[in-house]
Amino acid sequence: MLVTSADNAHNRKWAIVVASLIAIAGCLLATLSLWWLALLPIAAGVFYVMRRKTRRRFHVLAQPFPDVWEATLQSQVEYFRKLSPQQQERFRNLMKVFLDEVAITGIRTDIDESIRALVAASAVIPILGFDDFEYSGLGEVLIYPGSFDEQYQTNDSADARTLGMVGVSHLSGVMILSKPSLVTGFSNASDKRNVGIHEFAHLVDKEDGVIDGVPPTVDAQTYDPWVRWVGEELRRDVGNGEHIDDYAYTNEAEYFAVLSEYFFEAPAILEKKNPRLYQMMKAMYHQNPKRILGSGPRRRRKRVGRNSPCPCGSGEKFKRCCKRKSMRGIAS
Repeated sequence: MLVTSADNAHNRKWAIVVASLIAIAGCLLATLSLWWLALLPIAAGVFYVMRRKTRRRFHVLAQPFPDVWEATLQSQVEYFRKLSPQQQERFRNLMKVFLDEVAITGIRTDIDESIRALVAASAVIPILGFDDFEYSGLGEVLIYPGSFDEQYQTNDSADARTLGMVGVSHLSGVMILSKPSLVTGFSNASDKRNVGIHEFAHLVDKEDGVIDGVPPTVDAQTYDPWVRWVGEELRRDVGNGEHIDDYAYTNEAEYFAVLSEYFFEAPAILEKKNPRLYQMMKAMYHQNPKRILGSGPRRRRKRVGRNSPCPCGSGEKFKRCCKRKSMRGIAS
C-alpha cells in the first residue's frame, strides 16, 4: 500500500519498458499495415494504467499530514500514541493513502475531518503489522447518525440495533458505521468494543474472498488450532460471566471480529484470561498490542480540559495546541 522512492522508480522503469515494447512492435508491424500504428496510443494507455496508482500514492505520501488528523490521533486514539515514532509515521502514511482512496460519506449527518481520521484509524490498526495489505474492493464508508435496521434505515424502533456492517450484494464495496458508536469505540480504552475495528476485521477476513472467520493472514502453524478452537467455542453452551462478548458466538466470522476488538482494546486482559488465544490472534495480525499498550490497568479516557497539558506531548496547553489545530481543520 505504501510507495517508496525505490518502488516508484521501479514501477516507472517497467511501465516504460512495457509501453516501449508495444510501441516498437507497432512501428515494425506498420511496415506491413498502417493499421498497426494503433498500437502507439495503446502503448501510451498502458503506460498510464501501469503508473496511475503508484504515481498517485507517491504524490499523496509526499503531502504533509493534516494538523486536524494529528490532533484527533493524539487526543482520541491511544493505540497511535503508544506506538514508536517510526510506527507512528507508518500509521500516518497508511491513513493518507486510505483517505485518498476511500470516500467517507455522511448520511443525514455531518462529517468533519476528525470523523474521517477515526474511520482511517479503525482501518489502519488491524493492518499495521502487515507489510503490504490492501482493502481491495472497498470504495466508500457511509457514516450514519445512529444505529440502523436490516433495511439500513435509522429510526427509533427496536429493530434499529446494528452499529456497523460490511455491505454485500448490491452494497458490495461499501461499509456502514454508526457515527456515535465509532466515536464511543475510541472513548473507552479497555471496554473490548470498537465498531470500526470490528468491521475492518471483517474486511481483513474477506481478503481471501469469503468472510468465514479465517483470515488469509493465518499461517499454517496457526490455521488448524484456530479452526478447532473456534469450532469448539461455538459448540459449547455459553453462560454468564464470559470474558468474550456474547455476540462472538453468533458464527465464525463474528467470533473473529469480536476477538479482534478485544485483542486491540484490552490485550492484557485477553492474554491473562487465555494466553493461547492471545498468541493465535498475535500470529494472525502480526502485532503484539500488549507490548504497545502495556499491561497496567487502563481506564476510560478522561476528558482533556482546555488548560490541560496537550496529550501530544508538545508541552503546550491543549487549547493552544491540538484543540486549536483540530478546530482550524474542521473550519476549513
